Amino acid sequence: MRIAAIATLAVMAAGVAQADETAQPTERKVTVCMEGGSAFGVKLAQAIASEMFAGIGVTVDWRKGPADCPPQGILIDLTDRTPADLRPGAFAYSTLEQQHIRLFYDRVAQVRPKLLLPHLLAHVLVHEITHVLEGTSRHSAQGVMKAQWTPDDRNSMMWKPLPFTSEDIDLIYLGLAARARRSPDAVSTAGFRTAGQPPSEP
Repeated sequence: MRIAAIATLAVMAAGVAQADETAQPTERKVTVCMEGGSAFGVKLAQAIASEMFAGIGVTVDWRKGPADCPPQGILIDLTDRTPADLRPGAFAYSTLEQQHIRLFYDRVAQVRPKLLLPHLLAHVLVHEITHVLEGTSRHSAQGVMKAQWTPDDRNSMMWKPLPFTSEDIDLIYLGLAARARRSPDAVSTAGFRTAGQPPSEP
């Protein structure tokens, strides 16, 4: 896993090195278009997610649904009544090449205590958005990009967001730089991933 991540960094860094330095963005910003924003805890979750990204110098421009979404925007569908046999135990999954995320709100909403809901939702949002920005299905050994969060991780979320690793920060920056240089209709060919969470009750 670590070897693959290092290889990914090397390839992306090479692409950045070949680019004209004047083409580098002056602001690290990503547009996220999300339907279902009126559901309980979503607005607070978006605010928490924005603060998490702001902590590494990235601005999130939240918009409503596909109608207001630019070509480079990341589209998130917030769904409920998720079939039990659809990616059991997962809170969300991403189609990287389409920059699309499907988030199973009904599964997140089952979390207890209820106070945890917006914090957990924020971390799911950040986790999936980061996968799309990095263009890879890799996970980190700790922090918000762990493959699975432990009960201790979930408890910690309520008081202090889980951090990004330095490797994830580098990959996010490289991904944003690459996105800024791409034509608006270009898409990633990085593949498809499923975001798995512990199948046990939170």
